[in-house]
Amino acid sequence: MGAVVLRTAQGRVEVLDGGNHDGPVLLVVHGMPGDYRQGVTLLEDLGDVARVLLVSRPGYGRTPLSSGRSPQQQADLWAALLDALGIEQAVVVGISGGGPSAYSFAAQHPSRCGGLVLVCAVAAHVLPVPVAMRRLAAVPGVWPALACVARLWARVRPPVVRTDFTPAELLALEECRPALERFTLDTPTWLSGTGLRNDTRQLHAITTAQRGVTAPTLVLHGSADDVVPLASAQAYAELVPGATLEVLEGLGHAVPLFARSLVAQRIRAMLSSAPDRPRPGTASAPA
Repeated sequence: MGAVVLRTAQGRVEVLDGGNHDGPVLLVVHGMPGDYRQGVTLLEDLGDVARVLLVSRPGYGRTPLSSGRSPQQQADLWAALLDALGIEQAVVVGISGGGPSAYSFAAQHPSRCGGLVLVCAVAAHVLPVPVAMRRLAAVPGVWPALACVARLWARVRPPVVRTDFTPAELLALEECRPALERFTLDTPTWLSGTGLRNDTRQLHAITTAQRGVTAPTLVLHGSADDVVPLASAQAYAELVPGATLEVLEGLGHAVPLFARSLVAQRIRAMLSSAPDRPRPGTASAPA
């Protein structure tokens, strides 16, 4: 089954609903840029024990920006999606730029969140958006233009051309190469939507952190992450009482790929302790 667009009370959302529908629910929120495909490895690794919902955040994929511009509005969209699918509760995973949205879901809908996992996640209140990125976001059409260049470049280069892998990443490179190549080839399409421009504006506007997360929380972050500094992970761990911070030595920003087995193992453990309480109702018809 492929991804479909569902109508919810908060707007339309693209979702791939896969895995074991008799298990606990895992909601995966992708980064910036991205779409639901960024979470495919988690579906592959955890679909045997969990019902895995891979969503495209507003402005990415086929989810319109009108469904939720801010992390808080996107959090309400995830709750509305659970309503539309008849699901009471989910463990939510926020990857990179999807961190604020996943965290907001846990803060705003505590009864719906059975657990929170933040993987190399942006904590916008401690990570200012670079000036150059804000200026690029202010220019209409700049991201689609960059997407065109990236698509052309992807056709003439090998999928994996980086030479700046850390020693720890080099050790894991061969194992994660297929997923890394898939990620590299998908990236140009993620640049073309309105989501990246919106994310840049929204994250720049965040100066304070929400509180109120009561769900079991795990924060995973690479010690060598030069995209989202470790300070973001530390800020999240300090916000949530009892949160667990696990720093992965020598890994950079691509933790879901280079520590794929470990990430799946940690999430599997959280899923095993999450309640499975289906909610009466049926899925909305595709939009």
